[in-house]
Amino acid sequence: MVSRRLPKRRYGLLFLAIFLLLLFGASFFVGSNNFTTRSLGFAALMASMYILRIPNVLAPSALVITSDQATNHLGYLMWIFGFALLLLLGVSYLLMYIDALHGGHTVWPVYLFAGVAIACAGVWGYIASKLV
Repeated sequence: MVSRRLPKRRYGLLFLAIFLLLLFGASFFVGSNNFTTRSLGFAALMASMYILRIPNVLAPSALVITSDQATNHLGYLMWIFGFALLLLLGVSYLLMYIDALHGGHTVWPVYLFAGVAIACAGVWGYIASKLV
């Protein structure tokens, strides 16, 4: 017989971890010049990460069943999305380079390159975690 208390515990811990993560962001926004506030924010971040590492906090419910076809389909989409992001990263680097040759008066190519680089890091980090 499945206990009904387990999902409530998981959702409560997940809510607490998200709340601590938001508290971390707020501490940096409010106390950007205060060392104590930033230190408490880092403590909230560490507590949030510790709570997420507790077993079964992010684990799916025992009642949820995924098929291999759905996970393979997601894997193929991530590979396609990853290669498309690499192509977009090359184009944004070229745009940034062309802007730099003309004096670098606009800043949007730099923001585009940084945003695509962050997206690439996330997608390729996900792909690497699935390969390992």
